Amino acid sequence: MLLRLLGSGLAIMYLLAFFGCTLRTVETTETGNQKSLKGKVLIATQKSRFKRTVVSEIHDNLEDNVFYVRVVDVKWLPNESPADFNAIVILNRCMAGRPDPRVEHFVDTFPDKNKVILLTTGRRGSWKPDSSEVDAMSSASTMSEATPLARSISDKVLDIIESQDNP
Repeated sequence: MLLRLLGSGLAIMYLLAFFGCTLRTVETTETGNQKSLKGKVLIATQKSRFKRTVVSEIHDNLEDNVFYVRVVDVKWLPNESPADFNAIVILNRCMAGRPDPRVEHFVDTFPDKNKVILLTTGRRGSWKPDSSEVDAMSSASTMSEATPLARSISDKVLDIIESQDNP
């Protein structure tokens, strides 16, 4: 009886946590000229204070060098046309050792993996994709790490764009 109640309580807590996390959606934003021939960046993220700070700093770092930035919630990643972008940045939360299934599916099936920069938040050593072509990193959601991570990601985005200009 006690185990059944404990199991039911855990199930309810899991559902509340799952739906509480999945209902908060990042608002889609676009800056710059969508018709730009170079410098288009897609950022797919999830809602958290840490990720919002990282995305904001990435945007500020790229502002002078990139002509178009689109920020979407990870849940909308399957609706995007990744071929339209020079670089794709994904900020993803790792839960129970796995990423959001949409992120994992995208990374597994997207053929141009060298355009993808993936940050998985969670404990160190969190999930990373099987493909070594994806530039994957993991981090705890520690605010003191937001600025250095954003700078690193911004530099990688600029490297990707530059490599496309000089094949």
